[in-house]
Amino acid sequence: MKFFLALIFISFSFCSTAQSLPDSLYPPDTLSIRYHSAWTKTHYPKKIKEFKNDPLAMGDIVFLGNSITEQGGDWGKRLGWSRVKNRGISGDVTEGVLKRLGEIMYAKPKAIFLLIGINDLFNTATTPQYVAGNILAIAKNIRKASPDTKLYVQTILPTSTASIKRKIQQTNALLRKKAGRKTFTLLHTHALFADEADVMKKEYTNDGLHLNEEGYTIWADYLKKQLPHIAN
Repeated sequence: MKFFLALIFISFSFCSTAQSLPDSLYPPDTLSIRYHSAWTKTHYPKKIKEFKNDPLAMGDIVFLGNSITEQGGDWGKRLGWSRVKNRGISGDVTEGVLKRLGEIMYAKPKAIFLLIGINDLFNTATTPQYVAGNILAIAKNIRKASPDTKLYVQTILPTSTASIKRKIQQTNALLRKKAGRKTFTLLHTHALFADEADVMKKEYTNDGLHLNEEGYTIWADYLKKQLPHIAN
């Protein structure tokens, strides 16, 4: 009986250890990210703590991005895919994603779906070159650390804010130039939601930036049709 109990204890200890990752893989609470809003400076560390408590496992599928990703909720349920983790943080920017790649690179996901950059572009101090450069840096870091991970970069979605339309167009154009070079596959999500004026279609949003449930359904259907093999 003592031997049996010892085996249970060892097994429990191993499982508990396997479910946690080193703190060094996550950004510290004191980290300051350029272009984070005052609200995001509080929300970002809260989400990092959540991620620590529910870490990635080897071979997961990861949705990585800002509020548009975070508010998608359970992406696995939306897509009918198993082992999907949401790594969206509302208000996050490209630098914020760069600083939290440790967990993601360590876990070597089966696939990553990245959508980031719109919060950077709303800041007048940033340029399309800066945003695209950071997205490419994210892609290169992931590819170097986990060459077998399928990385899908999604084009930045339109908004109803006409003043940043050109910046979105330029950033997406820069990403298109770099796609197909063994670093990432580009998914043209922008086109799903853009009207004839290249701003967000009203039927897919409640505020001109974030998607409503109909918008998420359109997005999920697109991914399922484009990438049916990911579900296996």
